[in-house]
Amino acid sequence: MACNVNAEEHVNPLPVNADFHVTTQGKDSNPGTAEAPFATLARARDAVRAKIAAGLTGDMLVLIHGGVYPQMATLVFGPDDSGTEKHSITYAAAPGESVTLSGGHRITGWKKGTYEIWTAEVPQVKTGHWYFRQLFVNRKRALRARTPKVDAGDPWWTITGSNSSKDKPAPPDVPVVLSVSGRLGAYSNPTDMEFVYTCNNDMGRKRLAGVSVSDQTITLATPNRWNPQVFKFDWYLSIPTPGAQGQVTNHGYLENALELLDQPGEWYLDRKTGVLSYWPRTGEDLSKAEVVAPMAQNTMLAFVGTPERPIRNVHVRGIHCHYLDWSPPAWGYMGLFCCNVAIPREPDPGHRFIDAAVEYSHARACSFRDGGVAHVGAMGICLREGTAHITIEGNEVADLGGGGIGLGGANVAAGYTRAAPLPQPGEYQGYRIANNYVHHCGADYYGAVGIALFLAQDAVIANNLIHDTAYFGMGIAGSQNPEEPFAKNNLVERNHIYNAMKVTIDGAGMYVAMGHYGRGTIIRDNLIHDIIGKGPCGGLYIDTNNTGCHYKNNVVYNVPSGMPFIVSFSEAKNNTWHDNLIQQGATLPSVFVEAMEAYAGLEPEYRQSLLKAEPRDWACHMLNDPAGHVGWAATQFDLGAEGRGVVRVVVRDGNKDDVARVTLCGMDSTASYDLNAYHTASEPGQTPILGQTDPADLAALGIPAQASGQGLRDNGLTVKLGKSPRVLWIIYRKAINN
Repeated sequence: MACNVNAEEHVNPLPVNADFHVTTQGKDSNPGTAEAPFATLARARDAVRAKIAAGLTGDMLVLIHGGVYPQMATLVFGPDDSGTEKHSITYAAAPGESVTLSGGHRITGWKKGTYEIWTAEVPQVKTGHWYFRQLFVNRKRALRARTPKVDAGDPWWTITGSNSSKDKPAPPDVPVVLSVSGRLGAYSNPTDMEFVYTCNNDMGRKRLAGVSVSDQTITLATPNRWNPQVFKFDWYLSIPTPGAQGQVTNHGYLENALELLDQPGEWYLDRKTGVLSYWPRTGEDLSKAEVVAPMAQNTMLAFVGTPERPIRNVHVRGIHCHYLDWSPPAWGYMGLFCCNVAIPREPDPGHRFIDAAVEYSHARACSFRDGGVAHVGAMGICLREGTAHITIEGNEVADLGGGGIGLGGANVAAGYTRAAPLPQPGEYQGYRIANNYVHHCGADYYGAVGIALFLAQDAVIANNLIHDTAYFGMGIAGSQNPEEPFAKNNLVERNHIYNAMKVTIDGAGMYVAMGHYGRGTIIRDNLIHDIIGKGPCGGLYIDTNNTGCHYKNNVVYNVPSGMPFIVSFSEAKNNTWHDNLIQQGATLPSVFVEAMEAYAGLEPEYRQSLLKAEPRDWACHMLNDPAGHVGWAATQFDLGAEGRGVVRVVVRDGNKDDVARVTLCGMDSTASYDLNAYHTASEPGQTPILGQTDPADLAALGIPAQASGQGLRDNGLTVKLGKSPRVLWIIYRKAINN
């Protein structure tokens, strides 16, 4: 039986005729035809709006032809730009053409300065009309000058003293004074500087009021607005307080001073003089390089309806949003978790994701496909209040100051976290988030998660490739209060996650929490590995009274912290576990890893379009009915074009079968195959954690060293299962003499 993902059918191709056209050579005074196109997407939106006002009689299509379109202000689509239940509005890149909306401004006029530093004057900064926090050289993010250095053996100072604590935070108008473990210097513009510090699973950023070299203290600028006490038993997140030497939390660094600019790839912008200083990386020629700073702020595309008039049936295809800045408010950035910030609200405070390049609120049955977001200061894409049946698919979301894709409602107060009101009827439902390539999240805000799903129903999160995130790769949160069981019937499958937890602690490659109701949340066939973090950090983390989840065929390996699987708040219940492979220590057989990397993550057409990689035709077959054989389950991954593959046999805890007969699919009946095997067993008391993977004795398993393809296909292998629980891998390859 072939393994299949529950995916939508492919999107229909665009119709040949468009209602309006947009090109970089067009004019907004034109009628928007193919012969006389518009110049901007905003003008096309207004033309569509006029058609909508006259009454839609069919679907509408705007074709945007290839090129880079300046977009310096948020382009907002509201209720008057909405389709209907019957008729859609689509804004799409012309077939085969690349369309980018850019909020960037190119900086030129570079001159060689002292040592290796080059400078350029930015007049808009000097006059106070522009200040930017991001800089990109040849589309590669540069680093604001900092100490300690990002590539130092320890890139953090420990906070050694503070006049503020979690028990007694400084009032709004009282400056916080800190001492740190590093040596402070005399900085020419200390009020341009920021102190960046971690607070467990998120962080804070505050501007400086000054630095005292004689006292070796840092004074943070007011006003203060600390996060509320969000946990019933614990701390105020966001307050910089002393921590023990070497801790991952309660430490920080100084950023943004000319005196700190001392290695390639760093930059500093003087707010007073407008002088930008940069130390080029090897190979960068600033007389030729494309140096871009974002002029646009916060959000590039916003689809914003109202509760009474949600925006409907509006679709975006093939559009990329690049170069967008985000500036924290006067009190700084105070993260709660997942790049959420607190919202002052009575009687209980709430929280929300920081701004995203593409935003949806009070929107239904809309989509953003086959495009992307890159080089931005905050988050990539957010689906907020009032959203339902939104599809985000086939996008590259990368190089972000914050998180990748944020979804759903903030959670409900139940004595644990104080947050948002209950969902309203019809919202936070039916999301499809699939085949997105999300990577390098959290350059500036370390609570960054690749994909974060909060309160939601009937969501599908499938076949996403996620790597290099400051915090979780993926977070799945349910309902906090069992008396308000909103989260239900979600599916999380075949996602590939690695290189997560690069900065913060207390997280995992995939983090699942709270209650899931209805038929629960199905979490299956996900591949999670190479999770980087220190401290409490796992591959799969089950937290906060997690209930109602069904974990099946997930693979976790190579988590250097030694915690591939974490269960916290041990009231977890009503979860089911089937055939998960959670590996302690060494890696898995390489051919199985290769097969899983092909099976999980992007589907073949998206692997080709997003990674520019030729898909490999791995077939997946269930070799028995897992429900029919209580004791064991066998799955075959076959790369028929190369005549090789692997069979995984999971011997379940309490198995009573002595042998398993597995008949292989796709074998060449005219060929012979060489066989070998690996096995691993659970450590005593560590189920479901698996121990070291070792070569297996073929004779002990009853497996020949070579077998005919016809025999493997017709008669199969009779495998001695041995002790349980364990996993066996049978590797096969066409013999060289074929």
